Amino acid sequence: MNRTANGNGTKKKKSSAGRIGNLIAIVFLSVICLCALMFCVFLLLRIEALKEDEEQLRSSVDKLHEIEEEGYITEADALELIQNERAEAEKETTARILDWIKEQFREENTSIWMLRNLYSTFSDELVVGSGGTFYFFPRNDELKKAIVSPKEMSPDTEGRMRYLGADGSVPGSLGIDVSRFQGKIDWEKVRSDGVRFAFIRVGARGSSEGKLIEDQQFETNITGALENGIDVGVYFYTQAIDTAEAVEEAEYVLEAIDGYEVKLPVVYDFESADSEEARTNGISKEQNTDNVLAFCDRISEAGYQPMVYGNLKSFLMLLEMERLEHIKKWFAFYDTTQYFPYEYSYWQYSATGRVNGIEGDVDLNICVEDLKN
Repeated sequence: MNRTANGNGTKKKKSSAGRIGNLIAIVFLSVICLCALMFCVFLLLRIEALKEDEEQLRSSVDKLHEIEEEGYITEADALELIQNERAEAEKETTARILDWIKEQFREENTSIWMLRNLYSTFSDELVVGSGGTFYFFPRNDELKKAIVSPKEMSPDTEGRMRYLGADGSVPGSLGIDVSRFQGKIDWEKVRSDGVRFAFIRVGARGSSEGKLIEDQQFETNITGALENGIDVGVYFYTQAIDTAEAVEEAEYVLEAIDGYEVKLPVVYDFESADSEEARTNGISKEQNTDNVLAFCDRISEAGYQPMVYGNLKSFLMLLEMERLEHIKKWFAFYDTTQYFPYEYSYWQYSATGRVNGIEGDVDLNICVEDLKN
């Protein structure tokens, strides 16, 4: 998804001065983040070295006792032995950690992946990158956990996620989500390429002026998918600033899908607009969560299954997840291994997938609920 609309469906151009200012800010923040990262690595090195020191010193003391019993230990010999053992321990510890860091950088090209791997190894905190800054969130043990382990899923040679499970017998159905940005779609070819479900965008609210905008391909897409035996759900890109607007969006969606067989959830697509002009900038987590609940309650009242879509920033920085435990979640995270530890129903694992019948990139999804059922 991740499509941002303003009041007239296009983004306003920023001035060159604004772009230069943003570039300088990004470079400055990147330098700070890199310094912080190297400081963290230095601390880790020292912690591990101290642990090795303790073990080596204990070993040295044992050796000293053995030598002392034989009657020929001197103070100089003792100090030299301890210093040699300590130097060797520091050398081995430093080499081991640096080898691990080099391996991480070989596999990943950005600092956020490196930082997440560090924290996955040494901490329980979750790392979110936003606007050139890293944010850290302790894992909440009170929230329901993901029903599928990241180790149970892996992409095949075409980059499509498969469920391995206990015996690898459940591949997991392929799903996509589409909007006008995918252009004209040949749904017969899409079905023949293995797609079994699709989420169709109904529309969006403009991020700057707040107007409701119809997705120009909605009717064509939902009709084409259903005619070719593909189960459908729908989603609406929200920029609601209060519960009244969230309910308005729900009503808009319900009117649009009337008469269509929508088996899958009706989704509140909750993402930050990442625009200086966005109406939603500065809205509290409490208000955002109120908006989600208002939309989902209206959808549920109409007899459909509601769901909220988001990424790490959405769920950890902008919403109160404790209040959304009863709402299904569709999580976006583009990597081969899932990072989100909490319960979710759908995983959007790629924004650059390829499917026959669609020109260019398309989002790929897997339903984890189906895997366990």
